[in-house]
Amino acid sequence: MFCSRIFFLGMVCLSLVSFGCSTGSQTPLTISEASLIANPNPAVPLAAIMRVTTDVPTKLTLNISDAEQNWSVTPSQVMTLNHEVPVLGLKSERTYNVIAVLEDMDGRSIETPAQAFETPPLPNTFPTPTINVRDPSRMEPGFTLFNVNGRWEADGTATLENLPAVVVDDQGEFIWYYIPDGHRVHDVRRLKNGNMAYTVLPGHNQLIEIDMLGNVQRKFHMTGMAEESIEGSISVGTDSLHHDYVELPNGNLLLLSSESRVIENWYTSETDPNAPRSPANVIGDVIVEITQDGEIINEWKLFDILDPYRIAYNSTAENFWRNHYGEAAKSKDWTHGNAIIYEESDHSFVMSVPYQDAVIKVSMDTGELVWILGNHDNWNEPWSDKLLTPVGELEWSYKHHAITHTENGTYLLFDNGVARSSPYDEKMTLTDSYSRAVEYAVNEQTMEVSQPWVYGPNQEQFYARYLGDVDWHEQRDTVLINVGGAETNSEGVNAPPAEAKRWAKIIEVTHTDEPEKVWELDLQQPDTSWSIYRAERIESLYP
Repeated sequence: MFCSRIFFLGMVCLSLVSFGCSTGSQTPLTISEASLIANPNPAVPLAAIMRVTTDVPTKLTLNISDAEQNWSVTPSQVMTLNHEVPVLGLKSERTYNVIAVLEDMDGRSIETPAQAFETPPLPNTFPTPTINVRDPSRMEPGFTLFNVNGRWEADGTATLENLPAVVVDDQGEFIWYYIPDGHRVHDVRRLKNGNMAYTVLPGHNQLIEIDMLGNVQRKFHMTGMAEESIEGSISVGTDSLHHDYVELPNGNLLLLSSESRVIENWYTSETDPNAPRSPANVIGDVIVEITQDGEIINEWKLFDILDPYRIAYNSTAENFWRNHYGEAAKSKDWTHGNAIIYEESDHSFVMSVPYQDAVIKVSMDTGELVWILGNHDNWNEPWSDKLLTPVGELEWSYKHHAITHTENGTYLLFDNGVARSSPYDEKMTLTDSYSRAVEYAVNEQTMEVSQPWVYGPNQEQFYARYLGDVDWHEQRDTVLINVGGAETNSEGVNAPPAEAKRWAKIIEVTHTDEPEKVWELDLQQPDTSWSIYRAERIESLYP
């Protein structure tokens, strides 16, 4: 049983044990109160709170140590009388000593006596990451943030609630985690203000912002399909919030939402071109810009931007939106947008539209489709006029995830590689299927696209039919690749879900012509299967 230790030091003058304090006529600093307490929010157990009060405004630095390591952190440069700061970066089942060092504007300093804090064990439902490759000298500095998207027992029983957001160090040890109450963390990332935010599953209906102690700071909920409001949450009048969102420079948010339309004479088959047509409930993505107060500023609807009668493999799938729009609707998942980025240079967005096997760019000023990056199959005019022409050796991506920028203005994409063909051509076999991290360079003047860099399958063979992420790192010029949803049999061969073990891994490679692996984290265990939606490297746990 874990029992936290709580220490209080009240009204004690600590000038005699001050660190670096001036002598002579200079008055020493004094501390009237100092306490270290376990984080009261059970959602984030690997954390504590240091509270210190001084007689004059000071800056606080934490010196933290255990039996193996020690480090210092200055959570804020603010000078204040009353400090209340989180103690972060702790590992499970360890005793830490924490010393607060206070310094005023004249350079006088004082420190609290060391106070101890014991951390609890990890939940027994957590994965055990394995580090196969680790070269810190070439890795991007910082820690890796990701969410555990799914957990399956050996008998196939799934755990899809209370799955956490986690942060690991380069040795794969957990140094922070957040366990939600009654739902699943999806697409967690760091906001500009230093807090974490994530979309919620099930439901595709909420965005929750928390601080590093797990305290909820804001909630947004989408009211278009909601039966009731959520107390303390900001309402947004749109159908859903799914997969991705972007913070804009003006403080607004760009969300991926959706709408349902009845499309006449729509497809009943992706494999038979002669199958009869019939009316269908079809789901199209809607990109929504909202203020911090939830007010909708603008909307861009893919039904009004792309050809509603163009399909790719999976465009007629019904499983994703079944719970949201209702079983009876049997809604077709026409576009399934899963990633969006903002282009400040011309006020546009670039979006991954995997169920069209396309990446598109759209002007936010005019709503005009600027270009389409993807295979040229089955596009009619006027959309075909927006297709980028391939230059040099290039392979198209299929059912991709996670469009993002590089330093050269190019784009990185996780190419899941599902089917690698279009209706009504033959699909690539599951055994032969592979995924890649791929870079595309777009020349808007000539409407051309090239492929300057790729990782996989020649460098390494992996296949994830769903999930995935890829990010470029500025300091070390490396690329972080999340193989989020691999499914293989006991021999390591791609297999259908019912016959496969699910696993995930995160790898970091050099952004060079011949990429080299500098880090690899595996989530593979004999009795448990795992998946990861996205992963990113963060510089520090502190805002």
